[in-house]
Amino acid sequence: MGQFFDSIPPNLVAWIQNQHLFWVASAPLDANGHVNVSPKGTYDCFHVVGPNKVWYEDLTGSGNETISHMRENGRMTIMFNAFEGPPRIVRLFGKGTIHEYGTPEYDELIPEGKRKPGSRAAIVLDIHKVGSSCGYTVPYYEFKGDRSALLEYLDKCEKSDQAFEATGTEVSTNKAPGVSDDRGERAEKGLRAYWLQNNVLSMDGLPGITTAPYAKPTPRSTWKLEGKPEMGKYDNVTSDTSTEVHKRTIIGDHETKLVAAFSLGVLVTMLSIKLSTRLSSLIV
Repeated sequence: MGQFFDSIPPNLVAWIQNQHLFWVASAPLDANGHVNVSPKGTYDCFHVVGPNKVWYEDLTGSGNETISHMRENGRMTIMFNAFEGPPRIVRLFGKGTIHEYGTPEYDELIPEGKRKPGSRAAIVLDIHKVGSSCGYTVPYYEFKGDRSALLEYLDKCEKSDQAFEATGTEVSTNKAPGVSDDRGERAEKGLRAYWLQNNVLSMDGLPGITTAPYAKPTPRSTWKLEGKPEMGKYDNVTSDTSTEVHKRTIIGDHETKLVAAFSLGVLVTMLSIKLSTRLSSLIV
């Protein structure tokens, strides 16, 4: 039976902070617009400020639907669910606010020394309703570690920006889609160029990132893989562990068992024939 609250119950705060994964849902006002659901979660990403306020560090992605929807209407729902222990689903309903990289609000939430590579915004949710339900159909899953591939890639992008700032190499004058003011050159493979090419508009043409690509200083982070032993542990798993290979392995094992059973049957039959022949000769 579902329950609703006006704020996060104290007994759920620790449970929320212990989750490794959450989903963010948002939508444009246009009835023909695309509803978006994004999985989020990495090391030290989500933060509970109080019973009616949470925020998370938003890393750069291939799109920016959540940011665009927040700019238009602010509606956002964050959902958690239990993959181990007692079943549980928790939804946080509220109004979201975007604080892009380079703004005072961003710097206050993510001070220098705590920023992750590619961090483009801090997204704050002011909660007006909390829903808790059973989640009886959610399967059990085991957490093995955070992925580091995105952080490693974005770290390289930031280093391209830093190299450009120092030497002026890898120049790009590509303009962002729909943006007439390019505001100068940048590293071809840098984070700023990526933001301008991929994060300034949503699927439905709504504005997304607006100030981060031009903000000073040049994006830097102190993130390191060392010290986080579970991060990146499974990033380089090859296709040998794919479902298809697993199926082939199962089939192969099954075929092996059939061959073994057939061989054993033949052997038993031959022994039976020899035994019958020997007994017949003795009787005669």
